[in-house]
This record gives sequence, C-alpha cells and structure tokens, in this order.
Amino acid sequence: MAMLQPTIELLRKVPVLGGLSNGELQRILDAPENMAISFAPQEVIFAEGDAADCMYIVLDGAVDVRIRSVGDREITIANIKPGEYFGEQALMPGSSGRRNASVRALTRCAAFRINGSRVAAGMAKIERTRANAMDPSQSVLEQVRGVVRACRLFRSLSAQDLDRVSEWTTIEEYEEGDIILREEEPGVALYLVLGGSVEAFAIDGDGKLVVLGRLSKGQYFGEQALLADGSGTHNVSVRAETNVTLVKIGKRYFVSVVNHDEKLLQALKAVGEAQRKKKIDAVGQDHRW
Repeated sequence: MAMLQPTIELLRKVPVLGGLSNGELQRILDAPENMAISFAPQEVIFAEGDAADCMYIVLDGAVDVRIRSVGDREITIANIKPGEYFGEQALMPGSSGRRNASVRALTRCAAFRINGSRVAAGMAKIERTRANAMDPSQSVLEQVRGVVRACRLFRSLSAQDLDRVSEWTTIEEYEEGDIILREEEPGVALYLVLGGSVEAFAIDGDGKLVVLGRLSKGQYFGEQALLADGSGTHNVSVRAETNVTLVKIGKRYFVSVVNHDEKLLQALKAVGEAQRKKKIDAVGQDHRW
C-alpha cells in the first residue's frame, strides 16, 4: 500500500482540525514547522510525562500507545495505523500539557507532525463555533453510529452490531449544570458524548469543587464503575458543562464487549489507575473514577 500523503482531506478527518476552512488547513500543510517524520522500528516518539508541543497523523506503518500501570509495568492500550492520529489529548484546553501515555513505532513508519500552536488554533475555532454540537445534516441514528464506530472501546464491533446500534443504546439530554453521575452511586451504564461537553469533578477536604477533566464529542465516561473488580460505584461526579447529548450504553452490553477483549480490559484497568492517581493528586482522596 502506498504511503498516505498529508492533504486537506486527511487533516479534515482529525476532529480537532475538522472545523477549519480549506485555506486554514492548507496553511497547516504549508507551515515549515509541520513536516513528515520517519521513525525506526521500536523508536520512542514521545514518553509518558513529556511536555506536549505537537500531534501526529500516521502516514505509513504503525505505532502503539502504552500506559504505565501498577508495578511500573507498561501495557499497550492501542495500535494506530495510517490515517489515524495521536498526541492531541495533551494539547486540549484544561489538560496538564504533558503526555498521558508513551508512543513508539511498531514498524518503520512515517507520521505528519503538526505544531501544537496550529492544533490550538483549530480547537479554538471549534469552541467558538460549537463544532461538537449535534450535526443537523445527519439523523441522530447516523450520528450515534458514527460516534460509536469512532470510539476505541468498540473497534471490535461487527457491521451487524453497528446496524443494530439503536437496540443497545439510548439517547439522554442534559442542560448546562445538570448532574449526570453522582459520587458513590452504582454504575449502570457507559456514556459517550454525542454533542456538548461534560466535566468530572470531586470535592476536596475543604469542601471545594475540583474539576478533574473535561470531555467532549466522542469521549466517554462511567466505565470504571462497570468493571468486575471495581467498587461498582462512581467515585467522582459528572455534570453537564454545556447543554449535552449523550449516548447511554447499558452495563450488560458494555461488559459483554469488554469480556471478549482481554487487552481492552487490562487497558481500562490501567486507565482507571491513572485516574485514581490524578484524583489523589488533586483532592487527596484514594478513589477510582
């Protein structure tokens, strides 16, 4: 297969850049600080904890994403192939600005490096135009199918499963400020953001609200309370940051997906451990999300 080339069409597939005009995307392609870079097999592209100053789109070969787990052991949580992207999370508003995972080349590969300032400009435009809102040109069912298909949790689903998505999902809407999940409530479902944004928060020892993270279209929450060896309850609360539309996936269906993917299960546990550490650092409480 021929190596992908950086094009306007390729950039537009990246959600944080998709709201930009053709002219703005062309300027990203033309900017001298943005370029295709080659990596040798097993070469580390960036390490967990590094300061983030760019993102990448894979043009050729493959990379894997690794996260540090209990006992300082690294496990792979995703493989990223041509046309897919990585590194944008640490550039998001409200993030720490540091990498939350390590990425290395699985094979000899090439990736298009995009400077963080260009990504930030794209994110700012999306925020201004509310690009994460529902798309009126598509039916709700089409949008649900699209956001589920794009979620890494559900990459193993068959086309038949996706065709029946209305049978195992429901839509819920909340107004800005509404509480969606409460700390210590039992976990009953996974939620995918279809439009708008939410924020996870906890209360510190002084009774102050501490925001732990913000999630927008395509991101998910609530999964940690559904895992078999967890507490079964939420240890943070989640509220609507804006008016928000969510795809709700019941515990039984989510568990059936996880139980057929041991690698995914281990990755979710590692993510839960990282979230637990983040909460301890923020509010001094030893609980998982």
